Amino acid sequence: MTKSRDNAERRNAQRFPLQLPLAVRAEANQQRTQTQDISAGGVMFYLDSHLAVGTAVEFTVLMPAAVLGTPQDVRVNCVGRVVRCRQQGQRRAVAAIIDEYQFERP
Repeated sequence: MTKSRDNAERRNAQRFPLQLPLAVRAEANQQRTQTQDISAGGVMFYLDSHLAVGTAVEFTVLMPAAVLGTPQDVRVNCVGRVVRCRQQGQRRAVAAIIDEYQFERP
């Protein structure tokens, strides 16, 4: 399988352009930001600092009840890794895949 085809297959999950609060932990640092978009397999967000491809990240996103169709908001704790990081203006656009996740009701 070629690299470009591999990338296209990773992006098959439907992306939702939701700006949700996001806490990101990587390399002993924690930053608060928001999602740019999110899917079942990954998330895109912006940071002020660079993260190398392959960096392990932990992040927590609060999914609103209205989006999920549930009676209350749900916190999703995720473990993943950076697959892309590129400069966009003053910030870095970071794409991370989700390797593990756990739902937690607040």
